[in-house]
Amino acid sequence: MPSEYTLLVDDQDSQINYLCPTLKQIVAGSYSNNTWSTIKSETCKDGWFQYTFYGTGIRVDIPTMHPSQDVSVTLDNAPVSPQQDGSFVSAVLSDGEHTLKYAVGQVKNTPVFDYLTVTAGVSTPLNGRTLIVDDAETSVAYRGSWSTSPPKELKYGYSTPLYRDTAHWSSTVGDSVRYEFTGTSVSVFGLVVDITRNLTASYTIDGVTQSRGIPKGAFDSVPMTEFFYAKDLGPGQHTLIVNLTDVQAPQAFGFDFIAYNSSVDSISSLPDYVPAANAANGLTSGSGRIGLGPGAIAGIVIGIIVFLALLIAGIFLWRSSTRSKKGVVALGSQNASYDDIEASKAAAQQQQMQQLEK
Repeated sequence: MPSEYTLLVDDQDSQINYLCPTLKQIVAGSYSNNTWSTIKSETCKDGWFQYTFYGTGIRVDIPTMHPSQDVSVTLDNAPVSPQQDGSFVSAVLSDGEHTLKYAVGQVKNTPVFDYLTVTAGVSTPLNGRTLIVDDAETSVAYRGSWSTSPPKELKYGYSTPLYRDTAHWSSTVGDSVRYEFTGTSVSVFGLVVDITRNLTASYTIDGVTQSRGIPKGAFDSVPMTEFFYAKDLGPGQHTLIVNLTDVQAPQAFGFDFIAYNSSVDSISSLPDYVPAANAANGLTSGSGRIGLGPGAIAGIVIGIIVFLALLIAGIFLWRSSTRSKKGVVALGSQNASYDDIEASKAAAQQQQMQQLEK
C-alpha cells in the first residue's frame, strides 16, 4: 500500500482560478496535458492564481531559474514562505478544505507552471481525478539492477526537472517495474539516455502485453520527462509491469513516475486503506480481514504472561491457606500475610467453641 496518495492537478484544471493575465503554452509530450502556463505581466504580483482543495498537503513547483524575492504564497489567508526558486511545499495540514494563493511579480526568467500536487486525505474527492506515483514510492516494486543514479551527468533546463528530482535507471534487458493500482487508465513517464540507438520496453496490464520504442520528439541533449505509454481500462484493480526488452549500455531507460485516473470516491474506498487510528494500534487490513501488527501481538503476549503469573500465584496462596486451616495453627509472627490472618481467625474460633463446651 502506498505511504500516501498524491493528486496531480494540471495547470489547465477548471478549479484553478487565474487572477491575472496568463499565457497558456502548448508543448507536445513533455508536460502534463501537453501544456504549461506563465504570467503575461507584473500585475500578477498581487495574485497569479488561487486553488481551493481538500487534503492534507500541497506542493507547487514553479521554477524561475534564478532566486526570486518577488514571489509570495498564502495558505488559508496566512502568509507562508516559498523556496528561493519560487516553489512551495506545505507542512502537514489538517484533513479538510484549504485555499492556496500564489503571486509572482518581476522575475529574470519566465515562471513555468505545469501542475501542482495535493496530498490526499479522506476528504479528497478522487473519482475521475489523476493520481501521480513517484519512482521512489515504496509501493513501486523493482526487479533487476536498477539504480537511482543516471549513467552520465544530465544537464536539465530550469523548467524540465524530474518529478521530485528522482528517477530509477537501467541498461539491462529483463529489468522490470511492477505497480498495482485501482483506476480507469494508466500512463508511464520517463526519459532515455542516448536516443541514437533503439530502445524498447513491454507494458503488461492484467496479462495483456504491448511493446513500445522511444517516443517521437524525445530529447537527449536537454533531458525532459517523456510520455512513454498510456492505456484506458475498466474501473477496478489492475497490475502494471514494465519490462525492458532491448537496451544496450551506455544507453539507459529512466523511469520517473506513473499517473493513473482513480475509480474510487476517496482513499477510504481503496482495498488496502487503513484508518489512521487503526494503523497506530497495529491493525492492518488485507484480503477482507483484519490482522495484528508486531506491537499489538507483543502486547497480547505480555498480557497472557502476566495473567498466567497471577493465576499461579493465586493457586499457590489458596493451597497454602488450605494447609493452614487444616492444622489450625496460630502463627506467632507479626507478618500480616494471608496465611497469618486466616490461621489467627481459626484459632480464635476454636477457643470460643472450647469455652462454650465448658
